[in-house]
Amino acid sequence: MSLIRDILDRVFFPNRDVHAISSLDGGFSPNRRLDDAEIIADLPGVNGVCIGENGSVYASSGNQIVCWPNGDFLKSSTFAELDALVGSLATHPDGRVFAAVSGRGIVALNGEGQITGRLEIVGDTPLECVTAIAVLPDGSVAITDGSRHYAVEGWLQDLMEKRIGSGRLVLCNADLLSARVVCDGLSWPAGIATASDALTLLVTEAWTHRLLSIVVDTGAQTVLVKNFAAYPGRITPSSSGGFWIAFFAMRTQLIEFVLREDAFRNRMMRSVAPDLWIGPSLGDHFDYREPTQIGRIKKLGIQKPWAPPRSYGLVARIDAAGTAVESLHSRVSGTTHGIMDIADTGGQLIVASRGNGKLVKIELERGKAS
Repeated sequence: MSLIRDILDRVFFPNRDVHAISSLDGGFSPNRRLDDAEIIADLPGVNGVCIGENGSVYASSGNQIVCWPNGDFLKSSTFAELDALVGSLATHPDGRVFAAVSGRGIVALNGEGQITGRLEIVGDTPLECVTAIAVLPDGSVAITDGSRHYAVEGWLQDLMEKRIGSGRLVLCNADLLSARVVCDGLSWPAGIATASDALTLLVTEAWTHRLLSIVVDTGAQTVLVKNFAAYPGRITPSSSGGFWIAFFAMRTQLIEFVLREDAFRNRMMRSVAPDLWIGPSLGDHFDYREPTQIGRIKKLGIQKPWAPPRSYGLVARIDAAGTAVESLHSRVSGTTHGIMDIADTGGQLIVASRGNGKLVKIELERGKAS
């Protein structure tokens, strides 16, 4: 039925996006640069990372925020401990740290890690699924709310239930007041950054695998990239120009097929545990019953790096037009999967691997990650 439906779509709706997954070539060519990176810290559940005004590095892990003062990775301390899982982080020029709290919205923390402000509801809708935070040049705060149906940790359920168009882009002032919806109907917006002209925002949409440019004042959208090979997450400016994008999982032909077969997918979700669904994984668990997706089966105890991925590690740097300039990979056989966030210090790229619970760093040299 899926094949017949695809053929009819191409005949009667020739302008509709096809299901083909783009190839990993050019700037996306596979390598093992993430696996060769230096491990900064083992952080189970690591989710967000950001750089403070004084060079301090902050990372979220579980319900804690860990800090390395002045970027000294030999010294770490607990900056704050909150009442739920902490996700995306961002710093303000005045020294405050903004943190996304699962099911609670976002909070502002002063230099001592104390909460000084909150944003929990926008309009009549709770802000329960904050996926990314960005501070704009004028000090205002932009927020992506991934879904009205699940908190951030329910991302797989949201995808497999095809909750397309339930996310939104929110803007508020530096005190987390006067919040308004800039754009609604987004499909799990997962990353946000200020474009070069400061009048538009770049927003990644995970479930539609694309990158949008959104005008702050009007909410008008332009699609910059419409068919990534992976699910794009958080995005941050690169010190070499352009932007870094973290991709938290890869798309596969099998997953795309299951997403189109509603009867099979609904039965699977009713009768099988979520960890065993045929769907993307961050790589943060292992079960001998998980779907091997055919080519992922080990031979002679070795899992081939080019096998169809259930989990993967991918970071890419794109230019202003959305073209990939370079990328860093941890392939199927690697150990740096489920990339949730990245931070560019100007000399190093800090990468958060949720799947393997670690923070790694890559030296940046001559405008390129080495």
